[in-house]
Amino acid sequence: MQVVSAREFRSNQGKYLNAAKQGQSVMLTSRYGNFKISPITEEDSLTSRICEGLREVKMIEEGKAPCKTIEDLLDEL
Repeated sequence: MQVVSAREFRSNQGKYLNAAKQGQSVMLTSRYGNFKISPITEEDSLTSRICEGLREVKMIEEGKAPCKTIEDLLDEL
């Protein structure tokens, strides 16, 4: 595992992003906390999550799915 400061990461982003892409663990430390840098997998794709959410909204609008409360949504997390 590589542990780097925010300053070091900013100076050498490409180096650390490539290391994470190749499967190495990279931890970023800063005054805001500690973060693990890892590549997004196909399952985590933001685009696919947005599309799934839009499909769900459309089904709710069409009456094909029940409307969820905020409590329901939080329970899913």
